[in-house]
Amino acid sequence: MSTRNGPQARAHPIDESRVSSAVTKAQTNMRYSRAEYAKVVALQEEVARADGDYQRLRGAYLEIAETDPTHEVALAMIGADMDRAHSRLQALIGLPRLPFTHEPSAVMRREMLRVADDKH
Repeated sequence: MSTRNGPQARAHPIDESRVSSAVTKAQTNMRYSRAEYAKVVALQEEVARADGDYQRLRGAYLEIAETDPTHEVALAMIGADMDRAHSRLQALIGLPRLPFTHEPSAVMRREMLRVADDKH
């Protein structure tokens, strides 16, 4: 019977030193400096702000589209702001701006028209 995997099994001292040095190297490589950590936190806050702006504008667009779908000026203005907020959010996340990407307001406009048609 082997005691290799039992509670009384012990690693060879050389193996133990290799493991501890590998763990130490991994821990030091994964740590951020204070400046890097501050940059990461600032970027996370900026992404959260941009996402909040986009969600706020999206909510306003949906509200106006539901309550007064004939108010084209308001929908166009909020849609343009929402498109800019969406572009900003994509840029912060690191997604490239593709020329064939649908604008969020145009997609939402189609969805709201479809929902309005389904209700009537």
